[in-house]
Amino acid sequence: MRIVLALLCIFCTVYSTHQLSSPEDDHYWAGVVEFSSKDKWTTTDSPGTYVARTLAKYKEIINSPDADPLDILVFPESTANAIETASFVPDPAEKVAPCNNLRYEPILRDLSCLAGTKQLYLVVNVVEKASCPENGDERPCASDGLNHFNTNVVFDHRGIVIARYRKFNLFGEAGINTTVSAGHVTFETDFGVTFGTFICFDLMFDEPALKLVRSGITDIIFPTMWFSELPFLTGVQIQQAWAYKNNVNLLAAGASNPEVGSTGTGVYAGKRGRIVSVMNHLAETKLYVASVPKIDRPQAEIKKQPTIKYTAAQMDNLKLKRDQIDGYRTMDLPLQKTDTYAASLCQNRLCCNFTIDYDLAGPVTTQPFYRYKMAILDGKRTFDGFADGFITACAIFACTGTTLDTCATRFEHGANTVPMFVFNSIELTGTFPGGEEVFLLPNSVDTSILPLEVDEIDYSEENITKDGKPFVEITHKLVKPRSDLYSFAIWGRKFVQDQDPNAAVPVSIGSTLLVLVAAVCSIILK
Repeated sequence: MRIVLALLCIFCTVYSTHQLSSPEDDHYWAGVVEFSSKDKWTTTDSPGTYVARTLAKYKEIINSPDADPLDILVFPESTANAIETASFVPDPAEKVAPCNNLRYEPILRDLSCLAGTKQLYLVVNVVEKASCPENGDERPCASDGLNHFNTNVVFDHRGIVIARYRKFNLFGEAGINTTVSAGHVTFETDFGVTFGTFICFDLMFDEPALKLVRSGITDIIFPTMWFSELPFLTGVQIQQAWAYKNNVNLLAAGASNPEVGSTGTGVYAGKRGRIVSVMNHLAETKLYVASVPKIDRPQAEIKKQPTIKYTAAQMDNLKLKRDQIDGYRTMDLPLQKTDTYAASLCQNRLCCNFTIDYDLAGPVTTQPFYRYKMAILDGKRTFDGFADGFITACAIFACTGTTLDTCATRFEHGANTVPMFVFNSIELTGTFPGGEEVFLLPNSVDTSILPLEVDEIDYSEENITKDGKPFVEITHKLVKPRSDLYSFAIWGRKFVQDQDPNAAVPVSIGSTLLVLVAAVCSIILK
């Protein structure tokens, strides 16, 4: 009898080691995986062999001790399989667990089994195949009668597929289909949190990302294979800014291949900032775990982890794209110390005001140092030819030289730069169009390609009405000194003008007319 009781106690102890969070808890436990995608583009293995190797790595992470306390675990975009190894994915309405069901590929079967065994919510991104046509889709089908989608699959702690989101805003992705309209996919959990989910490039658009937020979703699952771009769209930079502006918990899992520009993983607690994040200079496969305070529990303690920060020289290995800076209207920040420096810039109907307090660290030397330009944009750009978008922004950004073509670049090979400019404070203000068609956020990054911490900035918006139209007055401040600043901005998107062929293109105004233009813009916006 004693032996039976002893065994029963051991069983109870083992079984209780995985305690799911409850709706009453102030926190839940989340894991996000930065997963090396380097092999996917360099391997000579067959697609089947690659998937088997990747699946083994996924299993190793899920079975690791670090994953034991997790309520939910998220893997990144485009690391699991490819079109050649695509799997059917059950409709969540059918409440199917693919575990041991031969209709589905091993990647789906085995992960379903593991979700049930480990009793956690598991989110994986796969290439899905689906029979064509589907209800409501009258578009032509491929000759094989299949569509292929970039799909987030959510398993509950029984291994059942409870959500399926198909990416709507593709970044190229040859051979991948889209749905007729953007899906607004959410799922409930037994620890009291309802999640929404979308994928990578979706972040740049109103549908489906911002519609989920407007519907009241406070927690977002975000698998991504981001290709970072200076000075406003590096991975962790835009993740933190998006989560901050929307005051949502964002669970971002990034594919890792810095040599082609892909990295960026983190867990962000809305306006309370990052809990953990990483921008890598070398490809990495690693699970990051965080205790996430629920948004509706403002009293909940937030346990931020130490910043993972590499030097500018190390980050030289991270390939970064460059924004189309040539369309910006700019003005140099003087290379001389003055009292607090103030200036204004206008373009089209937007005017930006700059108030900057800075010191020069020393006399100009022969060593390389970043110079800075104040900048404004109210015009279109292309996202690598895959989509066009209208951008509106007030910014300060770094340049390696005096000309505009040197801006949004870095010194090569980790040059030993000196911090010439020490920014004590910055204040950017602007009056922007309001309403749901415009999305604006505080944006910043330093020379190690990490955003500023939220306690280093102050950001405020005030909604106003002029001539019956909505506007928003925005102030973005740097409140702590920085000598390694790369960019600091109010940056945003105008969705209503994305598809407008008559949308304004950037119009540059000569510096001799600056004061006059600022006055005209001020009158127009009153």
